[in-house]
Amino acid sequence: MNPTTTVAPRSQRSISLEGLAEILRERNNYLIVSHMRPDGDCLGSTMGLYHGLVKLGKKVAAYNATPLVDKWSFIPGVKNVLNELPGAPFDITIFVDCGGVSRVSDDFSPTGTTINIDHHLTNDRFADYNYIDIDACAVGEQIFDLLKMLDVPITAEIASCLYLSILTDTGGFRYSNTSSEALRVAGELVAAGAAPGVISQAVYETREKGEFMLTARALSRLRYEMDDAIVWSELFWKDYEECGGIESEPEGLVSEMRGVRGVEVSCLLHETDEGWLRVGFRGKGQVDCSAIAQACGGGGHFNASGAAIKNMKYAEAKEIVLAEVRKGVQAWKTQAGVKIQ
Repeated sequence: MNPTTTVAPRSQRSISLEGLAEILRERNNYLIVSHMRPDGDCLGSTMGLYHGLVKLGKKVAAYNATPLVDKWSFIPGVKNVLNELPGAPFDITIFVDCGGVSRVSDDFSPTGTTINIDHHLTNDRFADYNYIDIDACAVGEQIFDLLKMLDVPITAEIASCLYLSILTDTGGFRYSNTSSEALRVAGELVAAGAAPGVISQAVYETREKGEFMLTARALSRLRYEMDDAIVWSELFWKDYEECGGIESEPEGLVSEMRGVRGVEVSCLLHETDEGWLRVGFRGKGQVDCSAIAQACGGGGHFNASGAAIKNMKYAEAKEIVLAEVRKGVQAWKTQAGVKIQ
C-alpha cells in the first residue's frame, strides 16, 4: 500500500493502521502535538508514541501549549514535552487526542505532512491522514497497535505511558468503553512492565490540598434540574486564586457528579482567568453529551465531552450551556416518553 497516492479531499482522508505505519517508517523528523490542559490519555499516548519513535531511531519532539502540572511528573520522559514550539521545520506533525487543530492552541500552525490519531466521535478529520477509531477505549490503545505494527518492543517506559492512557480514559476500568480489547491490551502492558498500583496511586491518590478545597466549593453549589436528571455546578476564577491555582483543579469531579441516583447528565462549568467559560459534560448513556458539546462549540464522546466559549462573558455563556443541556435532556425524555413532574 502506498498512502501517498490518496486523492480524497483532506477532510475525508482516512488511513489504515498499515498505511500509517508505512509513513512513519519512511519519514525521520516528527513533531507530536496534543491538546491544551492534557489529561492522562493525552499525555500517556503522546509519550508512548514519543518513546516508540525514538526506539525506531527517529528525531522526535513533543509539544503542549499548557505548562504541565506536577501531577504528571511520574510519566516516563514527560520532562521532554516542550511548552514552546521548536523553530526547525518537521517532516510530519502528528496530532494526538485532538478533535481539531485549535485544540492544540488558538494559533497553532503545523508544518509538513499532518497525521491525526484520535478516537473521538466528533473529530474534524482535519489532517492529511486521519487514523480515527471511535471503538478504541483510548488513544493509547491505538498507539499500542501502531507500535506493534512497527515492530517496536514495548519497553517498561512505553508500557507505563500507554497503561496510564487506558487507565484514565476508562475511568479506572469503570466506564462503558472498558472493552475486552482494552483489558487485553492493559494486561499486555502490565506484563511488559507497567505497574498498576504505582500508576493508580499517582493518578487517583496523589492530590493537592487545593483540590479538596475546590471540590468542596463545587459540591456546595450543586444544582439539580428536570427531576434530578441534570446536575451542574460551577467554579469561578476567584476560587482558583484562593485555592492554589489551576493546577489544583479537581480531577474527575464532573464524572463523580453523575454518580448521583437519577442523574443522566452532569455539567461542571469553569470561569477562566480571561473571563470566558469552559465546561465538561458527562452522561450515563441516555443523552448524547457530544451533541450538547458540539452545540457549544466543542466535542468529544457520547458520554464524555467538553467545550469552551471564548467570545462572550462567563455569565452569558453559562446560560447558553445550561440551555443546551436542558434541551438535550428534554429531547431524551420526550423520545423515551418520560414526563417531567
